[in-house]
Amino acid sequence: MSTLLKAVFFAGALLFSANVMSKDRDFSLSFGNVQAKTLSFELSNAKNVSVFVYNSAHDELFSEILANGDHVTKTYDLQSFEPGTYYLVAESEVKIEKYRIKITDGNEMEVEKTPVSAINKPEYSVSGHMAKLRMSDVKGPVSISVYDLSNTTYYTSNKEYADGKVDITFDLDPKTADQYIIRVEEKGNVFNKIISLK
Repeated sequence: MSTLLKAVFFAGALLFSANVMSKDRDFSLSFGNVQAKTLSFELSNAKNVSVFVYNSAHDELFSEILANGDHVTKTYDLQSFEPGTYYLVAESEVKIEKYRIKITDGNEMEVEKTPVSAINKPEYSVSGHMAKLRMSDVKGPVSISVYDLSNTTYYTSNKEYADGKVDITFDLDPKTADQYIIRVEEKGNVFNKIISLK
């Protein structure tokens, strides 16, 4: 009985550690006080996070790659921005968050402090010729296809995942092709990953 209990505690500790480790990879963005047209925010767990500012026509106005750090504080001066709608986008290896910023005709800035969209990117791992695709917090249908560089399709699916998790392993034959593309589409967002077996 004690061996079984130890095994259960060990398995629970492993699952908890894996969950904590996966959350450690996610950044967290919080806005400070909005004063005039000065935007201040803090990123926690800012590892390889890129920040972009776009206008409503999707023209990139500013971009920056933030240094790795536990807490990064940034302040952007938007005094030169005309009245309109802008977006602050923060992107890491794991997710993308998009925040709306409005500058009124009275030259006041309003920031929506919750993201207008948040996307968890697919995660890939490759061991030999086995490629694993993982996604979490999936809402709605996901289209997945695997094909080679000559557009020969080896796998295709379009389905909803009731538990919100995608966990698929592909056995990619190096005799058939030395490079494969895994294409994932969710809510209009497309992610392509080239897997090289060389």
